[in-house]
Amino acid sequence: MQSSFIRGVIPGVMAGYLFLAYAGGGMQDMVGGMIDANDFVGFILHVVFSAVIGGLYTGFFTSIVKLGNPLLNIVIGGLIYGLLWWVVGANLIMPLIAGGDVFQFGIGTSFYGHIVFGHALAFLVVLRDMAMAKSQ
Repeated sequence: MQSSFIRGVIPGVMAGYLFLAYAGGGMQDMVGGMIDANDFVGFILHVVFSAVIGGLYTGFFTSIVKLGNPLLNIVIGGLIYGLLWWVVGANLIMPLIAGGDVFQFGIGTSFYGHIVFGHALAFLVVLRDMAMAKSQ
């Protein structure tokens, strides 16, 4: 599992950057604000979270969600994974840590940002796997 986990770390970080580029600086403030830290700490935390979530994608999620086609993995698998982390991360973990109300499910930047993240992560993992297969 360890090597499967590591396969998703770099794609996770890259997808996390895309999420932040889409969502803007406010997301860094929100993540940092969970622990009373500034937006730079929020940025670092978001990158670390993205790396771990990318690793969980390749280490766990792709082994249980087998869609049989790289395009379906990107479109459907990425959508499911992004929505999963929107529910778990943005609507459960963040409010619990920050002391807010859980499961508010507001459709906005966070919702779409997590979908962007899921699709980008799935795309980057498929692309990475194809590139690694050609180099062997």
